[in-house]
Amino acid sequence: MLHAVPLPPAEVPQAPARIVTGLYLRCLREAQQIRLGQAARAVGVSEPAVSRWERAKSPIRPDALGTLLRLYGVADDHARYLVGSLPPQNYNRRQHEEQGGGRRAPHDCWADVAPDEATARHIAVMRLASEVVQYCRQVPAGLRTEGYQRFVLDPEVCIAPDEPVLGLPSWVHGVDWAERQRRTVLLDETVLGQGRGDRPAMVADQLRHLAQLVSREREGQGLTIRILPAEQVLFIHTVGATAEVTLHEHRMTVAFGLSPTYETGSGAARIIGAGLREAADAAWSRDATYEALVSAAEDMERRAAS
Repeated sequence: MLHAVPLPPAEVPQAPARIVTGLYLRCLREAQQIRLGQAARAVGVSEPAVSRWERAKSPIRPDALGTLLRLYGVADDHARYLVGSLPPQNYNRRQHEEQGGGRRAPHDCWADVAPDEATARHIAVMRLASEVVQYCRQVPAGLRTEGYQRFVLDPEVCIAPDEPVLGLPSWVHGVDWAERQRRTVLLDETVLGQGRGDRPAMVADQLRHLAQLVSREREGQGLTIRILPAEQVLFIHTVGATAEVTLHEHRMTVAFGLSPTYETGSGAARIIGAGLREAADAAWSRDATYEALVSAAEDMERRAAS
């Protein structure tokens, strides 16, 4: 049952396609070491205008988007897809009523269905967001040991990687984690029992690594890892792996199934955000999380030795 109260949007939210496309433009430009001035001259605008487009502070003209994508070497069919994904330049959410069970305006939700580029954009969003709160049923990107990473990203079982791997667009391999990112990871309690089959030693190593990360936490800064108990069914348990991110001051929910889906402003996005806050309140304390991780690791090690 959802007890957290959904927060109203602090301002008129930008459409998620604008936010993600803006970040994509920035990543492409930086990967090719193209300066803002060069990009601005190619389009015939000022440097601040290009910067505002990259941060989704103002809507980009379709012709300008097409010009920049060609400058950055994006294929014509993919450029047309991105141009077609954007809301009209004069789109104003205030002029549209929320409709349906999700209480959505026309451009509140965007499913990015471009295969490899969509995966790469999702990785960039999660790495470059200034704040992330995510609920996971397996250890997420950035927190894995080498062995666990190989298992999770095995091409035979991994449909859509959440880390840069061979075969993804080259630009994403240069995207590093934001230096001052504040990230809260809510791990489902079932993570403690994974590996009871044929890989307990590998999972034990992963659990000890998580415990070390918890022991190094600094309150209010950087990374926070907590275990979310399974004994009480919360709203977030019904939604599955999801996150809320803040990117260039835009708050956006992110779900990653067969394709990344981004949402801003809608009733659905506000409820998911409230669900994540509810889950954070219900999660175990730092000490309880640390003790559970160590205890589960010891159990795995005994199994591996037997």
